[in-house]
Amino acid sequence: MLNIVENYMQLKKNMGALINKSGYKNAFLAEQIGMPAPTFSVKKQRGNWTENEMKQILAIIQNEKLEDYFFLELLRADAEEPRLPIADLKKEMEW
Repeated sequence: MLNIVENYMQLKKNMGALINKSGYKNAFLAEQIGMPAPTFSVKKQRGNWTENEMKQILAIIQNEKLEDYFFLELLRADAEEPRLPIADLKKEMEW
């Protein structure tokens, strides 16, 4: 469950980069989701999207290339997490 929340937070943080990678112009996306272009630009810079806004934007820009890009970003972020041998887990869990 925690992983789902962390992935969501990472997605929200990276929405601006995903929009840039998508090739769509801010003005077009703003119009499609019914938001003034200046507001869209500010939200893109600050990363303070609502869940509904994110869903609408992703419905427009989502494609395999963007999914691969985001997956790579998640892997890079995950690479910084410490790795422990399975023996340590078994010992801790008393298996």
